[in-house]
Amino acid sequence: MPFLPEEELREERKFLLVMNLSSQLNCSVLTNKNEISVVLKNGLKVKSDLGTLYFYNFKSTKSRKVAFFIRKSSGKAFYRNYLKRIIRFYLRSNVTLLNNYNRVIFFYNYRKKIKYTFLKQHMDAAVVEAYQKS
Repeated sequence: MPFLPEEELREERKFLLVMNLSSQLNCSVLTNKNEISVVLKNGLKVKSDLGTLYFYNFKSTKSRKVAFFIRKSSGKAFYRNYLKRIIRFYLRSNVTLLNNYNRVIFFYNYRKKIKYTFLKQHMDAAVVEAYQKS
């Protein structure tokens, strides 16, 4: 950690202190194969350095659903679980991301180790791009 700039160190400490794994995500997991195929076919596709995001809005339902797909080649199980936790925390802290879209799928393809600040920067850029496209 001593090699990170001071701002990133503060952000990382803040993330570790604030991260509450017991708080609810306010959305459920997207598991229905039919819904996943509809989102992949008709959803707004945004590519980033971390992976591909798909955004879609089901008009018939108001419930929010999210799916994360992380390859086994990205690391050991504990690291993949860490990635899922920080992605969930990002969504929890930025609930307004899902205002226009109630279905989000994230395919994670990045192979290097990352921290929360790096993920936050790239996800923010991808979400801004999605809102510009729509």
